[in-house]
Amino acid sequence: MEIKVTSKYLRISPRKVRPVLHGLRGLTAEEAKTTSAFTNRKAAGMIYDLIKSGIAAAKENYLEPNDVSIKSIYCSEGPRLKRIQPWSKGQARRITKRMSHLTLVLEGVEKVKTDKVEKNIDKVEDINKEENPKS
Repeated sequence: MEIKVTSKYLRISPRKVRPVLHGLRGLTAEEAKTTSAFTNRKAAGMIYDLIKSGIAAAKENYLEPNDVSIKSIYCSEGPRLKRIQPWSKGQARRITKRMSHLTLVLEGVEKVKTDKVEKNIDKVEDINKEENPKS
């Protein structure tokens, strides 16, 4: 099951957000939340809020935060605010204030044990008991 959460129109440049995102891919939701909480960047706070929202959406779908992992997380560019800075000799320079859109896709890890796996686990336990009779 996939859960998609977005956060739009964040007043930070995508170039500043992407390095923080690269460290979170492939982690579980709880690990990513903890990592972003202790990252000392402005973008980390925004990502933390996004992950919290994703965990809340996962709970609505009856999934535990430890059973949900980040399938993909990416930052795309939003609209730009165009401003003008007065310059010398009556000129003006354009300033663009960039915005970001964050998207988080969480994937629920299904814990399904088949009979074959359970039989193999039993065999390994029997072998361990034979090798270590004390336990």
